[in-house]
Formats: sequence, C-alpha cells, structure tokens
Amino acid sequence: MNPKFKLIKMKHNILSRLFKHPCLLLPALMTLFLVSCEKADKYKEFVKDGEISYIGKLDSVKVYSGKNRVMIKGMITSDPKIVECRVFWNNKKDSLVIPVTKDMIADTIHRFVNIANEGFQNFVIYTYDAAGNRSIPVNTSGRTYGSRYQSGLTNRDITTAKTDETTGITTVDWLGMDRLTGVFATDITYTKLNNQPATVRIPIDSSRIALKDFKYGSTINYKTLFLPDTISVDTFYSAVSSRQIVAPAFIKINVTNTYLKNAGPNFSRSVWDNSRWGLVADWTTSAGAKNVNNTYGSYEFRNGSVGVISFEAGWGLPGITDALIYQTLSLPAGTYSFEANGLDQNAGGTRYIAVAEGSSLPLVANIPAAAIKYVVLNPQPATATVKLEFTLTKTTQVSIGFAATMPASNIYTKIGNVRLYTIQNL
Repeated sequence: MNPKFKLIKMKHNILSRLFKHPCLLLPALMTLFLVSCEKADKYKEFVKDGEISYIGKLDSVKVYSGKNRVMIKGMITSDPKIVECRVFWNNKKDSLVIPVTKDMIADTIHRFVNIANEGFQNFVIYTYDAAGNRSIPVNTSGRTYGSRYQSGLTNRDITTAKTDETTGITTVDWLGMDRLTGVFATDITYTKLNNQPATVRIPIDSSRIALKDFKYGSTINYKTLFLPDTISVDTFYSAVSSRQIVAPAFIKINVTNTYLKNAGPNFSRSVWDNSRWGLVADWTTSAGAKNVNNTYGSYEFRNGSVGVISFEAGWGLPGITDALIYQTLSLPAGTYSFEANGLDQNAGGTRYIAVAEGSSLPLVANIPAAAIKYVVLNPQPATATVKLEFTLTKTTQVSIGFAATMPASNIYTKIGNVRLYTIQNL
C-alpha cells in the first residue's frame, strides 16, 4: 500500500475512535491547548524586552604584542548605527571604550590597550549602537611582554675593538647571536673627532663596523635590540655596556694623493724607447740617472708588464754617478713617513732614500750632511718596505726621493710604489 494512504488511514482511525469515545476527546484537546500555551509563554519570555537587534561586529581583528600593552587592529563594518566599540579582558574586569565617529565607519582602527600583567591575554570585543544594542562577541587573544622578558635579554659581545694606526679607522668586531631570541640589531653611541656624539646601528647579520670619525681613546656604549615575536609593535633593549678602545701611540694618515704624483704601483712614463727603458713621469730624473743611451734610465717596463722606478748598472749598461730621482713639493709643519714599497735590489754601490730642503736633492756624497733626513737602501726582499721618517717645524719646500751611485757591476734597485703619510702622536 502507498505510504501516504497508510498515514491518512491511520489519522482517520484515531479521529474515529476519539469521536466514538467522547470521554477521550476532551483530555486530548486540553493537552494540546496546554502545550500551545506553554510555547507561547516561553516565546513571550524570550522577547519580553522586544525583538533582539544585532549590529555589525568589529571585523578582521588582529592583536599585536607589545611592552605592557597590545595594539588591536580591526575593521569597523559599514553599519552606520555603530557609535562605540568596547574591548574587555581579564574576565571582563577591565575594559576600553573606543568612540566610533561617522568617518570611522568602514575604516580600520588601531588602538593601544595598556595591560600591566605580562603574558597571554584573552579579549572580547563588542560594538554598540546609540540604544545600547551590541554586536555578537568577537573573541581573540594576544600577548604582552614586560620586565620578565626584559630581564632575560643579553647584550651582544665584542671580540676585538681597535684603531688602525695607518688609517685612523676604528673597527669593532662582534660575536653572533641566536636569531631565535628575536635579536635584530645593536645600537652604538660614541664620540666623534669633533667631540660631537653619534649613534650608528649595526644589523645582527654584520660582524664588523668601521668608525672613521671615532675620537681616539674614547669609549663606545652599546645595547642590543630585540623583537620578541614577529608581530610586536615595541622594541626591547638589553642593558647598556661600555668599552674603552685604547688609542694607538700614533696615527698614520695617508696623504700620498695630496702631495705626490704618479706614486705607483705601475708607474707611468713620460717617454720611453718602446721596449723597456724610459723616464718616470712627474719625477725629476738627473743626468746621472740617464745611463741608457744618455736618454733613459729612471723607468723600466719590467718583464713587459709593469712600470717601476729603476736604477741599474751593468749587463751592458754603464755605471751611474749621482743618479737622482725625486719630486719637489711644499709640506706643512708635521711629522711624515715616506715609504718605498715592493723593493727588489741587490748589494753594491751607494743608495739612499732622502729628503732635503729646496728644489733638488743633494749629490750622493753630500746627502749625509745636507739632507733633512736619509736612510740607506740596503738589499731587501721583494715585498719589503723602507721608511724615511722626518719632521718639519714649518711649511717647507722639500725634495724627496732616491739617490744612487753604482759601478757597472750588475747592480740594481727596483721600486714598486711609494707612499707619504703624516704621523700624529696621540
């Protein structure tokens, strides 16, 4: 039989029995009436204050951590009835009221919530209309950091800190740190040469910083910066540490390009024989140094690859007497170091590095008595440096360079480059 007809027949049988037995009909009707009344009473109780009116809730809520605070970010929905937003925490014992103006509708808000307790916080957020109707709750959480987290932060360690005597640059080398601690940089405060304070920041990935204007012998103060998590709005700092950087006895400042020309390496030539020999450019070459066809002699294109200052006697070349190669310049008062680098030479003859007052170097025999200062060029390894240090008490025109007398006995001196420094005693 069709189920639909079975149901109709069942209802018909029940009604037939009730009408055949009136004594059963009245109780059934009373039961139905009482159930209906009870449901109506419950509905009235549920809406006894009128129908519930919900308004738009705060949307896209995000809580950013901070130092004894959090920042709550959220979107005010386009519901024009919203006039207020309330943030509850600490089991609703604490709250913050955020007035909502018309220009904030459908816009993002950012509000800081100050919280004394450190740790995870649970928040409940409602929006309200002018009648006090509120939105459904928005439940979220965030974290605050405070003195407990701060006390566990350590400063980055320094491995070495020193001032280079040849450049005057102070370098500080640092140890690495575990990035999982949230460390990202170190701030350094120091005093500059002009006695003014300065602050620089070194990223955690950098292991060295160079301070070109650091006041020699003074102190650096430094602290390390941390972000406790990726959404923190506040930076935390370690305690400040100090480090005095001992000054060297003196500072050498390179002034080569200020006073000298064509200082090498790979010296330029003014003229040459298109093969090997020539005259070094920007230097004075005396007649005694021109022992290659009486024309060339102070320059050699050595091994067909690099230009050097050259003295050579023998191997088919005549000896040299009073061979002078020098530059004339005006230097202010001070202490200087003139340095010849990349020397290659053997023994024999008489050879000097010298500085003398005036527009030329003295003859070789007169250098010990007439020069302001001189040093003997003895045989040196190819990488050796020979230094000539001298002091001027006033601005002076000087000639500085090399002097040699060599017999034709296979004797040579080759100079790769020269440098001039001022020396400042500290």
